[in-house]
Amino acid sequence: MSRVRGYLLLAVIAATVVIVDRVTKIFVEQRFGVPYGPREVVDHVLFLTVTRNAGAAFGLFQNFRVAFLLISAVVLVGILIYYWRLPARDWSARLGLALVFGGAIANAYDRGVKGSVIDFIQVPHWPIFNVADSAITVGVAVLLVGTLWRSGRPRRA
Repeated sequence: MSRVRGYLLLAVIAATVVIVDRVTKIFVEQRFGVPYGPREVVDHVLFLTVTRNAGAAFGLFQNFRVAFLLISAVVLVGILIYYWRLPARDWSARLGLALVFGGAIANAYDRGVKGSVIDFIQVPHWPIFNVADSAITVGVAVLLVGTLWRSGRPRRA
């Protein structure tokens, strides 16, 4: 895979995450308002709870907006640099980083423009989150699984 195609893959996945995140946040904010809920969606498993979050993922470290924007910028640049150095066949790393990149852009946009993000997905024993948080979490999981998978395979000489 050429570097251009690799970055195209990153852009498509990240853009998809950003679009789905924006559409869902706009929908719940306009349809239900902030704050809203909790409203049970799936019996005892999934709730709709719309809230503003001025902190990091899952509501951690409230009211550090400038710090989060700076950290997000550093992480995004770091992902682009690391992505450039990835072997063309490292699909798990490419997918994982693209998901993290898209989630980070989506939440950084909200923090920069609105001062906070909208969280609305709630499951028992877990903080309220959104699509961007989910993409970041799944992206990190894909990176970890890919790393574990590669570490368990014998290396070619």
